[in-house]
Amino acid sequence: MRNLNTAKQIIDKALSSDDILLERITGLSETLNTLLEGYIPEGFIQDLKDLDKLPVRKKRAFLDYLSKAVEEALNTYRERSEEKKEDTYITFEELKNITVSDLKILKPIEKRAFKKVGIGTVYNTFFFPPKKYEDRRLKKLGKIKDGEYGLFEVEVVDIKKIKRGKLKTELTVKQERYFMKVYFVHDKPFLFSFFRKGKKVLLYGKVSVFKKDISMVQPEIFTDFDPVIHDRIVPVYSLKGDSTVKITSQTINHLRRGIFKILKSFLRFHPEYIPADILKRHNFPDIKSCIKNLHFPEKDQDIESLNSFRTVYQRRLIFDDLFILQLAQMYRKNLLKSDPAERITVSEGFIDEFESKLPFELTEDQRKAIKEILSDISKTVPMNRLVQGDVGSGKTVVAAASVIAVALDNKQTAVMAPTEILAAQHYRTFKDILKNFGITPYLLTGSIPQKDKKKIYRLIQSGEAKVVIGTHALIQDELKFKNLSLVVVDEQHRFGVIQRKALIEKSHKVPHTLIMTATPIPRTMQIASFGDLDISTIKQLPKGRKPVETVLIYDDEKKILYRKVSQEIEKGRQVFVVYPLIEESEKIDLKSAEEGYEQWKKAFPDKKILLLHGKMPQEEKDRIMESFRKGEADILVSTTVIEVGVDIPNASVMVIEEAHRFGLSQIHQLRGRIGRGQYEGYCYLVLPSRFKRKLENRDEEKRRVQTVERLKILVKTNDGFRIAEEDLKIRGGGDIAGTAQSGRLNIGIADLSRDLDRKILQIAKDEAQKLIEKDPYLRHHTVLKEIVFERYADRFDLVNVG
Repeated sequence: MRNLNTAKQIIDKALSSDDILLERITGLSETLNTLLEGYIPEGFIQDLKDLDKLPVRKKRAFLDYLSKAVEEALNTYRERSEEKKEDTYITFEELKNITVSDLKILKPIEKRAFKKVGIGTVYNTFFFPPKKYEDRRLKKLGKIKDGEYGLFEVEVVDIKKIKRGKLKTELTVKQERYFMKVYFVHDKPFLFSFFRKGKKVLLYGKVSVFKKDISMVQPEIFTDFDPVIHDRIVPVYSLKGDSTVKITSQTINHLRRGIFKILKSFLRFHPEYIPADILKRHNFPDIKSCIKNLHFPEKDQDIESLNSFRTVYQRRLIFDDLFILQLAQMYRKNLLKSDPAERITVSEGFIDEFESKLPFELTEDQRKAIKEILSDISKTVPMNRLVQGDVGSGKTVVAAASVIAVALDNKQTAVMAPTEILAAQHYRTFKDILKNFGITPYLLTGSIPQKDKKKIYRLIQSGEAKVVIGTHALIQDELKFKNLSLVVVDEQHRFGVIQRKALIEKSHKVPHTLIMTATPIPRTMQIASFGDLDISTIKQLPKGRKPVETVLIYDDEKKILYRKVSQEIEKGRQVFVVYPLIEESEKIDLKSAEEGYEQWKKAFPDKKILLLHGKMPQEEKDRIMESFRKGEADILVSTTVIEVGVDIPNASVMVIEEAHRFGLSQIHQLRGRIGRGQYEGYCYLVLPSRFKRKLENRDEEKRRVQTVERLKILVKTNDGFRIAEEDLKIRGGGDIAGTAQSGRLNIGIADLSRDLDRKILQIAKDEAQKLIEKDPYLRHHTVLKEIVFERYADRFDLVNVG
């Protein structure tokens, strides 16, 4: 340590000298060589021998570089000293509260990397999952295969400038008797001063092997060996996060080094929390080994197993994520049981009486769903049921039966829809069905005059209004219910979780909750969804409902499309044209739709065409949709997803522009807007013409084929459940226990788009069920309970709102 400090002082003094004095200074080579031997990499010691002979400019540059290396060595010694002092035991509670910004073992640049990715505590560091792994184990040139990535320790043979396309510099290196050509797309002076003949360097990159020729283009270059990132399998983390923190090519390495230091200092204090019998039953390793191998796998691990998240360490952590989620949900269910809801009394022949007053027969699936709901609401345990059915399967009729049952028992129901148009549509549907039972529904939306609103408020507060249908207006503070016993939420994916929770809290007791969705949920998502959410599925379509014919078409085939559209308009039908929502840029989004609108006006100059986009006020959007619903226009061009559930029986064609930008379930929802009347529906998925032709680039061609094959699923099937399964694999399942409702399931390392994770999910559910049956409130598993609360306590109030 003393030698390092002395060397640092000598280097700093030399650097503070002017060029004339620095040129005259001799003996630096020998002095620094003596002081630094054994403390800094061998490469520096070799270069030191020539220090006195260097021109003053190069001498200053080398000393500056050397100063940083010495500072690095000093920091390492300081860290080791800190670690030796750190012998005191840290409790789990203390561990969770240690913030990254307070750690002395981290450099400022490493703390910046943590800030970038949003890691604030030591505990969060443990469970920050890599998205993949890179093989940076040292490899031999003689054993490398074409297309393989590798880290190579090689000796510089020669370097020269070349002109070969984009390539400007050719470096020749060797390892034993094997030679490799390394190419760079620039010829900066740095390359020629760095790659000196005979120098040993580390290169990482993708290798090309053709017969006996080995080559590499634009590799990563390293002077020194770093045990954290070299000769091992390294984690690759997503660097998405705080946009105010700028990243460089080294940010990922700063993050790796920081995580390595944190694991080394603090991982030993993390307690085991999974019961020993569960670990034994599934041959799972201990939690410390799992966290260590999550970030820095053992050198002999199989890279393919790691990247498909199949190693025993990863499987244990996937299990933990899903097990803790299931425990949180089941724990919540137990809490709910102690908070009773209103018991609804239903007459024995209710379903038959209900059906007798409908102008059509119920399907078997509808009858089953109604029966399940009536059974739930006749108990004091609050119902939390989701009715999922494909587009047009008749979910609204099922909801109407539930509403009538509650009203006949003199209790109140609130039906909440995402838009005024959809609320008005529900109002009309419910009104037609409810009048046969002498029940009057009331519509409450933002556009209703204040005088009428006050009147409805009084009817609701007195209990006279048994059924209220509305939008966000239902959660206004001034609205009070007398005995709200059932809450029906339509299209839950269009609502914020907090808004649904606010509506539920309008009741004097926990109300029964019924959620309707036309986005079918795959079985795996059903299992992972809240432990207290039961699901009724309606697969059968009502008699007379016609399937929609879906066609894949390319931009350069638009004439065929226009011909079909023209034929349908001549029959008196209407057409939807939808452009994708590009969230990152509303300007691009709006521009693409406006340009599309002009194209459609050009193609159909004699037709009435409307434009709908996200920048319009809600009142204008509603007015345009209502105008289209009334048949006052032939074509509606829209930037946003057409309002879910809006029923326009006269619409028979749906054109989806740039279909590759949509999810499968989203397109399935969209095409459900057509063919709702007695007319057949046609959905055209329009792709840019570049998707039509085979591409030379292998990766781009693979993506092109995947895109086309994905969309062909919609051409082959109208089964929303099969489509949802495929969509889950491709796009992820959203954040189950939070407020995000799309994207990857936010539960750590687990990812339900992987087959193995879906199998582990069932195991986790079974184990959670067994544990909760023995210990409903986790009183005998204190650390596990602490972790359940650590991850989900802030969301427990959200778990019950579907």
